[in-house]
Parts: sequence; structure tokens; C-alpha cells
Amino acid sequence: MYILSLVSLLGAAATFANCQTSGGNGTVVTGKLGDARPVKNNPVIGEVWVATFNSTTVKGTVTAIASNVGVNYTIDITGLPAEKGPYKYHVHLKPVGADGNCADTGTHLDSYVRGDSPPCDSTAPQTCEVGDLSGKYGTVTGPTVLKSFNDPYSALNIIMLGYIGNRGIVFHDSSSARIACATLLKAEKQP
Repeated sequence: MYILSLVSLLGAAATFANCQTSGGNGTVVTGKLGDARPVKNNPVIGEVWVATFNSTTVKGTVTAIASNVGVNYTIDITGLPAEKGPYKYHVHLKPVGADGNCADTGTHLDSYVRGDSPPCDSTAPQTCEVGDLSGKYGTVTGPTVLKSFNDPYSALNIIMLGYIGNRGIVFHDSSSARIACATLLKAEKQP
């Protein structure tokens, strides 16, 4: 009886660990570590982090503010060429290199090991890569963007899987080329 119960328990645990949900398009989208969980323990609510874009064409900021649940983002960008959109935007694993090369930012922040194929289903944002902000909240077009949203799966608590501090924010054009990037840094003066 004990062995049967143990086998049943292990089977249930394996099923849960491998649980995958189906998105609106009928494809499997959950990461190997399950769905992202809402972040409810940011250390300082209201703490501000800013990625400042200052290339020859793209200028502006992506601001991230620690919230009671997740992070509130504001994108305020100008200079995205309208003919190269729509633009995807992501949190990448690494900061922008000293030479400003966007390739140095590595891959998308993918804390739950989901990958970017199949594409994110915005009706189930918990199943998307944590860093796939445009997949969850929509692409943008140029030349000017002013957009705000809350992502409950982003964290400004360094011990959380969805931690975004000191990581690159990257805009990709319609060909997926990285056309603008900046590092998300803690604001010196907090409001």
C-alpha cells in the first residue's frame, strides 16, 4: 500500500512538473518550470529603474517602477522608423556592452524556460517568457511611442526569477534586428 501511494505521489508530481497549458492558438506554451507567478514581494514599492535610449535616432526612456504586484512600465520613445515596424521589445538577460552593441544583451529573460516558439499568446501572459513584453502587451509602431502597462511577472527583487534590474531593454524591428537598446538602471533619486 505504501509503495503504491508513493508511486502515485511521484506520478502526480511528474505530471505537475511537466504540466503544459494550451494557448489560444492551440499550441503548448508553458515553460519547463511551469507558468510565471505574480511577484508580490518587491522590496521597495515605488522604486524606479530607467533604461535611457540615446542613439543617433532612438531617444527616450523605458521606466520600471516596483508595484505591489509586479512592475509598472512606461515606454516613452521617439525615433523608431515607421517603415521598419511594428517593433517588438523585450527584457534581455545582460546589460548593453560598453560599446553599445545590442548583441551583447544576450537572449530574452526566460526565467521559466519557455523559449520564444511558439509565439507568446497574450491571452495567457503567465505562459510567456518573462522578458517578452511586446508578446504580452502588444507591439509598437514608430516614430513615437507612449505606452504604460503593469507586468505582474517582472520583479525588482533580486532573488525572484523575473528580476529585471541591470538587464538590457531591446527594441527589434519587423525583421527581428536589434535596432535600439539600453540598460535598466536604478534611478539615483527616488521620487
